[in-house]
Amino acid sequence: MFTHRCQRCDRPLTSDHNRCPDCSSWPSPLVQARALYLYEGPLRTALHRVKYRGERRRGEFLGELLASSADVLVGNQCAAVHCVVPIPLHDTRLRERGFNQSSLLAAAVARKLALPLEEGLVRLRATATQVSQDRAARWENVAGAFAWVGQPLEGTVLLVDDVVTTGATVIAASEALITAGARAVIVLALARAAAV
Repeated sequence: MFTHRCQRCDRPLTSDHNRCPDCSSWPSPLVQARALYLYEGPLRTALHRVKYRGERRRGEFLGELLASSADVLVGNQCAAVHCVVPIPLHDTRLRERGFNQSSLLAAAVARKLALPLEEGLVRLRATATQVSQDRAARWENVAGAFAWVGQPLEGTVLLVDDVVTTGATVIAASEALITAGARAVIVLALARAAAV
């Protein structure tokens, strides 16, 4: 069995390729995607409590956990990062929840890395929750769903999300960031799916 890992997402590879099948189709401005945990067990339970029971303080704690490892996870790309951007919620979901869990994570990461937190990425429409959707439906659901409304971007952007599964959300968001002037995007997530 091969012991090397995907250059983009760090998943173990079972072949001699440099990228896993998922990352092979990702656009090139998306430099890498890293996650601190697998989305399972106690972490999955904790994140569900943040998102669906409104446990904001738990979300802030999870943000501190992610921030404590951000520089290691991003590695030598960290020096190139100009700002930190969270995946946004649509206004409707933000009103329901009262906070954006990805913003909590991103704020902690920005503080730790001494980088500006930029919240100019917006979700243009209320997309269905990705939880029960298959791969194709996830991609269709978020295609064209994001836009940048802040000041023009430059350099590399660190895009923060709570969970990366198929990559559909972060790729759609990355496309909006590149359109707004970012040269490259690095994704940092609290968790990733063990398998898609």
